[in-house]
Amino acid sequence: MSTVTVIIAIVCLLGVLVSYAFVQQTVKNKQEHRTRMLAALKSRSRTFKYMLNGFPNGFLSKELVNLVQKSLVDVYEQLSMLEPEEDQHIQDLQIIKSQMTENQRQAKSNDPPSLENPQQIKEVKVCLEELHKFVFKLEEKQTIPKNQGQYFRNQIKQMVTQVTVDSYCLNGNRAKKSGKTKLAIHYFETALSVIAKAGKTDRFNKRITKLKETVEELKVKFQEEMDAEGATQQQGASQQETEDEWAKFSDDDDMWKKKNVYD
Repeated sequence: MSTVTVIIAIVCLLGVLVSYAFVQQTVKNKQEHRTRMLAALKSRSRTFKYMLNGFPNGFLSKELVNLVQKSLVDVYEQLSMLEPEEDQHIQDLQIIKSQMTENQRQAKSNDPPSLENPQQIKEVKVCLEELHKFVFKLEEKQTIPKNQGQYFRNQIKQMVTQVTVDSYCLNGNRAKKSGKTKLAIHYFETALSVIAKAGKTDRFNKRITKLKETVEELKVKFQEEMDAEGATQQQGASQQETEDEWAKFSDDDDMWKKKNVYD
């Protein structure tokens, strides 16, 4: 074999090795990218499902529910393409599409439900934080226009106000049941202040009326409690005064008796 042939063979072998290494690296990069994509999509699907399930029925507006559902549909479609052998992705996709159709059929809720316990309030706060970050990211990526992003943020702000009001009302009702009338008045009046600071109060018109009625009833009750307490204190003072006078009379009587003995 001539020197030229050997050189050509070596060059070809090196070319094959370089091509093989390049292909291997490309395959490895694709696998790593696929793994990262799967992890990111599955994490996103968990976050979206948590948001949808973490709110009481009717708490979120139809627009926000639809926004999250559409994003979840996109996630499941990508997952089904990356993992076509996974039937669960197709099932989840069908379920969320069915939920989207149902959400469109439902009438718009103008009176969202109040939160009923501290655990529910805590979960909703976390979900609202996730929702706010999600809307901000969509706007940052220009997936939604700025005016739409602002519209969604205003809705989230109103829901944050409602969660805060619900929290104060929950504490107020607890204080009321415990007979702590003055503390209950404080909580309900604070709830009214939170609504007033929020600005637009159309969403809370019924709530404001109910809170004001509750505060007035509690103030009347508190005044009655104060009057009753004052009467009790006055009666106690009168009784004590009588006892003091009787004790004084008894002392004078004892002195009279002792004086007669010595006389």
